[in-house]
Amino acid sequence: MWNQIKQHPWAVGIAALIHLLLLAFFVVNLDWHHDVGSIQPIQAQMSADQRRVNAIKKQMEKTAEQPPEQVTPEKDHAQERQKEIQRLEAVENQRLQAEAKRKQAQLKIRQEEARREEEKKKLALKRKQAQKKIAEEKRRKEEKRHQAELKKKAEEKEKQRLAEKARQEKEKQRLAEKARQEKAKAARAEKKRQAELKRRKEEAQKKRLAEEQRRKAAELEKQKEAERQAESDRLNAMMAEEESAMAAAQVSSLKGQYMGAIKQRVQSRWLQPPEGASGECQVQVTQASNGTVLDVRVHTSSSCNEAMRQSVEKAVWRSDPLPRAPDPRVFDRQIIFTFDPREA
Repeated sequence: MWNQIKQHPWAVGIAALIHLLLLAFFVVNLDWHHDVGSIQPIQAQMSADQRRVNAIKKQMEKTAEQPPEQVTPEKDHAQERQKEIQRLEAVENQRLQAEAKRKQAQLKIRQEEARREEEKKKLALKRKQAQKKIAEEKRRKEEKRHQAELKKKAEEKEKQRLAEKARQEKEKQRLAEKARQEKAKAARAEKKRQAELKRRKEEAQKKRLAEEQRRKAAELEKQKEAERQAESDRLNAMMAEEESAMAAAQVSSLKGQYMGAIKQRVQSRWLQPPEGASGECQVQVTQASNGTVLDVRVHTSSSCNEAMRQSVEKAVWRSDPLPRAPDPRVFDRQIIFTFDPREA
């Protein structure tokens, strides 16, 4: 080996220079291709390196063909060059394989980094989607709360409406009950008045029957007491005067009762005007024999204003028909009486 080096010192120097150039070239080439985005396929890089090695081999062959400083046999010189070339090729192939493995490892690292970056993007997207979902859920809950609040307000409004409706219905029932009670009260009063009128009629009838019996007894007594004609005449005259007075008193009493019944009926039908009652009013009524009201006139005065006059006039018309006269002797087609609101 040392003999060969001594015999071919220029070949050794050239080989060392080639190795140094290749080492510098690959170091620079590694720096140029460090960026992930500029990485070329590994086979393409290896092909380029192989082309550079072949070019160096050709250069060495050309150099070997130059005349040596010391002349050696041609066969030994060719074998030596061939061995050197094979050794250089083997070294270069090992270096290229190591370089390919290194680049493959770097590619895997960059692929792993790209995968992690993609995972990071996916995680950010998931986080964004989760935040969007949370925001949507929050909006949905807020909408649900808003709808619940609107529903609550609507239910409260409906509750108030039903309560008001129930109150109005209760008030309506109360007024109806009040009207019914007033009507029943008026009916009881009318029934009582009719009963009183009937009682008075029966009492008057009894009185008339008793009077008739007395008259017949008197006539019988007159016939039996013919001898006492003079005394009988005097007694009869006295009795006639008493009967006349009684009849007049009876008619006057019936007249007063009759007029009182009419006034009472009108007063029970009278409704006080909104302006309030004023004073007494003179009422003139034209009626039929059965009590049917034919005409009403209420005279205004300083104590009877227009509102009072109209209310009394309406009360008379509401009293139609008027109570019938208990006796024809007390009936007047046209009656006049004073209406006093304090008696109503």
